[in-house]
Amino acid sequence: MFSIRSLQIGAYSFVRCVKTFRTMPRVSVRCVEGDERLQISFKYGREGAKERVYNLDRLKNEDLGKALEHMTRKVISKSTKKLQKKARLDNTVAPITIPVALFHQNDRVSTDIPNQEAWVDGAELHLGDNVYNVELNVPAVKTLALPTCIMVDCPIFCNYELEFVDIDKCEFVWHIENTKLSPPVKDPPAVCEQSEGNAWREVSKSYPYTPSGEHVGSKVKLQCIPHDEKGRTGDSVEVESKGRVRPGPGPCPFERRQEYTRTVTGPGCFRMLTYNILANLYADSEFSRDMLYPYCPPEVLEIDYRKQLLLKEIPGYNADILCLQEVDKKVFAADLFPTLQVQGFDGFFLQKAGTSHVPEGSATFFRKNKFRLIGQHNIGLSETLENEDQCRDLYEKVCTSQALKAKVIVRNSTLQVTMLESTEVPGKQVCVATTHLYFHPRSPNVRLIQMAVGLRHLEKVVKMYEVKGSEVAVILCGDLNSTPETGMYRLLTTRHLPSKYSDWYAGGKPEFVEDLSLSHGFKLHSACGVPDYTNYVAGFQGALDYIFIDSDQLDVTSVVPMPTHDEVTQHIALPNAVFPSDHIALVCELTWK
Repeated sequence: MFSIRSLQIGAYSFVRCVKTFRTMPRVSVRCVEGDERLQISFKYGREGAKERVYNLDRLKNEDLGKALEHMTRKVISKSTKKLQKKARLDNTVAPITIPVALFHQNDRVSTDIPNQEAWVDGAELHLGDNVYNVELNVPAVKTLALPTCIMVDCPIFCNYELEFVDIDKCEFVWHIENTKLSPPVKDPPAVCEQSEGNAWREVSKSYPYTPSGEHVGSKVKLQCIPHDEKGRTGDSVEVESKGRVRPGPGPCPFERRQEYTRTVTGPGCFRMLTYNILANLYADSEFSRDMLYPYCPPEVLEIDYRKQLLLKEIPGYNADILCLQEVDKKVFAADLFPTLQVQGFDGFFLQKAGTSHVPEGSATFFRKNKFRLIGQHNIGLSETLENEDQCRDLYEKVCTSQALKAKVIVRNSTLQVTMLESTEVPGKQVCVATTHLYFHPRSPNVRLIQMAVGLRHLEKVVKMYEVKGSEVAVILCGDLNSTPETGMYRLLTTRHLPSKYSDWYAGGKPEFVEDLSLSHGFKLHSACGVPDYTNYVAGFQGALDYIFIDSDQLDVTSVVPMPTHDEVTQHIALPNAVFPSDHIALVCELTWK
C-alpha cells in the first residue's frame, strides 16, 4: 500500500518500493503460554524520516481495537511532533491520523476479538503506507555482553540471553578493532566498517573466539544473528567490549592436563569432572585478600580475571558430566550455562539451603548427546534430617545432644541429585550426586551426619528407580572437606563407621552422642585414588575432593594426572595467576560394567 505521493517520486522510488514489497517488514509478536500479556514490536518512520522502534505491551484478552488505537496514538505522538505543533497553531490544518488495520488471509480482522486470537502468524498489519508481516515468537537476542577482562589465548565467551532460538543455528561474527587506524582519522578507508571512529575487521565466525598476541590493545566486537529451527532469522545485535585485549598469563598447568582429554569420549564410556571453583563471595573480601590468600595479587583474585581461566579450563577437559561447587549464582547464569550450552550441555544450579540466602551453590552439567535427564531429587541436608522418615532414627540420636543438634540444623549444605540415562547404552542409568559439606576443621562429626543423611536419600532415590527395573549406578562427588584419614573416607569406602570412632569426639563431651554408628549399602570406590592434595593454600594442603563411584556398576579406565607440585607452588599456593581456584579439578574416564 503506497500513497500517491510516493508513486510520483520517479523510477528510483519505484525500484525501492518493489524491494520493500519483496522483503516485507515484520511486526514481531511475543506470545508465551502462561503469560497474561503479549508484546508487539515493529519499526516505523514517515517518508524521509529515520525509523524508530515501537514496543507495545498489551493484555492477551484485550480487544484488538484497543491495541490498534494505542498503537496509532503512540506512532503519531513520536513520529509527527512538528506536524502536531503546526496543527495546534493553525486551525486550518486537519488533525493528523494514521489508518491502521489487521488482515488475515485477505480478510480484515474484527477489532472486537482478543489480541491473542488476532495476532497470528501470516497476518498483515497495515499502518499508514506500511504493510507488515506478523510473525509470532521470532528468534531474539534479549541481552548480549562481552567480558570486561579479555586476555590473549583465553577464549571469549559472551553473556547472552536468547529466546525462541536454536542455539546450534545461531551465528556469531567477531571483529577486532584495527588499531593501526586509531586514533580516528578524518577520512577513514571506505572498506573498513566504522563504529564511533574506529575501524573493524572481521576475524572469525566460530564460537568462541580466542584473541592472539597481535590483538593486544584492541577492542573486540561481536555480532549475534539469531535463527530458529524453522529457519527464521531475528534481528542481529552487536556489542563492543568495554576493555581492550590484554596479555594473558601464558601457559597454564591445566593445559598440560588437557593433553589427556583432547577428544570427547567414545561410545559406552564417559568422562567425569568435579571441581570447587572458589565462589567470588569467598574470594572478593578484605579477609580473603589479607588473610586467606595474601600471596595472590588482588587483580588475580577478581572474578572477571578468574572467570576467563575457568571458562578455558572447564570445557577443555571434554568431560561428559561436570559437578561444580562454590558456583556463584550470577556466574552460573551469565557465564557457565551460556558457555556450556553452546557446546551441547544442559545444566542446573542448586543454591545453598536455609534462610541465609547465600548466593552460591552447586551446579551439574551433562552432555546431551551422551545422556538424557530423567529426574532431579535435590535436598537440603538439614531439612531432610529433620523432616524425612528415613532419617527419623538419626535425628532422634542427634537430638540427644542439644549442642550437636544446634550445630547441624543451621548448616546450609545441599545434595544435588541428578538422574541421567545413557543415550548410548540402553537401560543404563546413573545417579549423580554432588555436595559441599560443612567446612570447619573441628567438625568432622557434623560432616558425618550430613553424609549419613545424603546416603540415606540416595538409597531411597536409587530404590525408586530400581523397582521400575532400571540398572542404576551411583556417583557421589564434591568437596567433602574431609581428608582420607578421617571417618568420612572410612564410612564411604568400608560402608560402616563404628560409634566409638574418634571423629565422634571432635566436639567434646557436649556434642558426643552414645551408640551412633553409621552404615550404607553402596559399594563405593574413589575413582581418582587419593591425591596428595586437591586443596592447596598457605595454611593447609590436603585431599578434600573426591569422585566416588559404584564399583558394582562402573569401572575406571583412566585418570587425568594431577598438576606437579612445582606447578602448584610456582606462585606459592592457590589460587594464583594460572590456577583460578584454591582447589584442583578431578577428572576421570568411566565405563559401564
